[in-house]
Amino acid sequence: MVKKSLFQTKREDWGFVIPATLVFALGLLVTGWDFVLVQGMIYRFDMVNLVGLALFALGIFIRLVARRTLGKHFSHGLRTLQKHELIKHGIYKHVRHPAYLGSLLLSPGIPLIFSSLYGFFLMLGLIPCFIYRIRIEENMLFEKLGNEYREYVKKTKKMIPYIY
Repeated sequence: MVKKSLFQTKREDWGFVIPATLVFALGLLVTGWDFVLVQGMIYRFDMVNLVGLALFALGIFIRLVARRTLGKHFSHGLRTLQKHELIKHGIYKHVRHPAYLGSLLLSPGIPLIFSSLYGFFLMLGLIPCFIYRIRIEENMLFEKLGNEYREYVKKTKKMIPYIY
């Protein structure tokens, strides 16, 4: 007897997972190297650090709100449930991928907290990784939800309300 899975997982997201993990880890390592060896572990709190802290906090907040809104639909891997429901309320009323926005805000915030320009520029390498993943996820949702998702796309932006 074949047991049916509760959800279907797309493995195409490995093209995101591996590069994004490497970019993030390298960004953290370079930030640490910069702070410890280049800056001599001298911490100064200025506008750059404040911006980094604000980006980090805002990113965490947006990501948590997105996860809470999705509830059982949240997953680290791309998947759809057999009876998949499109979430269009809360933060998802305004943007389709707020958790990715949260990640893209918090990640460069970390090196800015430590005044690491090197780490900051490395973290920007996450942008193409997330653009790639969004394309895969949206194709999967178009396939699963059809016209319902097409209508939702017409009414919302990918990550930044009113802009993108």
